[in-house]
Amino acid sequence: MEALRQPLEDGIVTISRASGTITYPAKFVLVAASNPCPCGYFGDPIKPCRCLPGQIAYYQKRISGPIMDRIDLHIDLPPVTPEKLISSSLSESSKKVKKRIQIARDIQVRRYRQIKKVCNGDLNSQQVKEYILLSPDCIRLLKQAVATLHLSARTYYKAIKIARTIADLTCKKEISSEHLAEALQYRPKECT
Repeated sequence: MEALRQPLEDGIVTISRASGTITYPAKFVLVAASNPCPCGYFGDPIKPCRCLPGQIAYYQKRISGPIMDRIDLHIDLPPVTPEKLISSSLSESSKKVKKRIQIARDIQVRRYRQIKKVCNGDLNSQQVKEYILLSPDCIRLLKQAVATLHLSARTYYKAIKIARTIADLTCKKEISSEHLAEALQYRPKECT
């Protein structure tokens, strides 16, 4: 996992050998899954976790903070209930989701065409400051989040880019404090 740090950050991989060095493009989407603890039930509302707090902390720290910091979205998924499995209610179709995503991507391509970037996630910190404007309410919320959640600089800028993407998915020109609050929910959770 540690070998993924620079490719995740830079979008390239460099291989060095005695005969020379070569760099390859390595822009990719990393999708990873993990149990919350060794037994898999930490935080489960029905089945109790049987792990000791030290075991949980050790288990969760197997993936380093720097790697966790480079993963944009962290989402806890609760177990699927039997009611959900047998429910006949329909969720949003993949076709509708694809259409919303395509509209958001088109907005981003137009927004960043001058700097030849494709999406919000491609921006560096200077470009975030230049292209993603925040309201006073959003700035206040970010300051509070930095103070209370101890956000790294990387996480700070990721939260802004994610909030911009959430706004784009709903075709909003401005980022609201609700968009930013949602983005902040996707940061890594501390183990207890």
